[in-house]
Amino acid sequence: MAGEKKNPRNGREESDGGFGGVADYLSAPKKKLKSYIVMSLASNVSEDHKADLLKYLSTLSKVFVLAQPKDPDELARQISRQVHLMILDDSFAPRDRLLKLVKFMKEKKGSESLPVLFLTREPKAMTTSYRDILVAHQENDDYMDLNGQNSVELVARIKQALEFRNRRRSRRFKVNLPVSFQVLGTDEWQKGTLLDLSLHGAMLSANEPKVAFDLKSQVRIQIPVGDVFVPAEGEIFRLSARVRRLSITAVGAGLSFEHVTERQVTLLTTFVTALASAQSLDRDLNNSTGLLD
Repeated sequence: MAGEKKNPRNGREESDGGFGGVADYLSAPKKKLKSYIVMSLASNVSEDHKADLLKYLSTLSKVFVLAQPKDPDELARQISRQVHLMILDDSFAPRDRLLKLVKFMKEKKGSESLPVLFLTREPKAMTTSYRDILVAHQENDDYMDLNGQNSVELVARIKQALEFRNRRRSRRFKVNLPVSFQVLGTDEWQKGTLLDLSLHGAMLSANEPKVAFDLKSQVRIQIPVGDVFVPAEGEIFRLSARVRRLSITAVGAGLSFEHVTERQVTLLTTFVTALASAQSLDRDLNNSTGLLD
């Protein structure tokens, strides 16, 4: 046909541009990724509760795809999907094993949000294990004590979790950490202070008033962590970030971490978990409570 030619390797027709189907694919609108609700239930949820819950979730089929892993291995395979919410019965697998699997999945997902709603009939044991394993992720997770709850209350709690899962990807902890930073495009390293820190971002304040951040500028940060990591990990933890919001004076910047490697996620989780544990202990000493206490 006119305007087309044969590929000598496979005999298929190509456009004059020589890219054939590849060009068509790249120029075509991208498919919207399916968003999943991942739910694994066990003995903690009655058959009547399960039926009512599945009935409610079926009304969302135009928005979400429901996945129901039957064992931990199948649950782990959900990591490749775009998960809007995970609903996990904490007796679906041995509790510590389940929480460690969730931690692994969150760390592998990196900057992507992976909110979890745990269902339990042993809230004390559940929250104790959670604080030991997943405390750094607590703003992104929640739990529901099923004792004395009816189907209406369960469905309402699931609905709330689906609606508010995007509040903040991870809890920010108040800190006062001296750091060094460099704004990309400049040669000079500056002194600053991290005022809060999470798995996904931080608030950075420049020590020198003359330093002004620009929105969306990129920043390199060096955080001293010698008191947290073993010597083999080094005394300085390096991260890249982008300025997402500014204080009114522009000497303070809300940062989101970027280009974070799997190893950096692990190290950052260790660091934030240490901060979270220390603050949790302070909270207990002051007889105050927080999420998953």
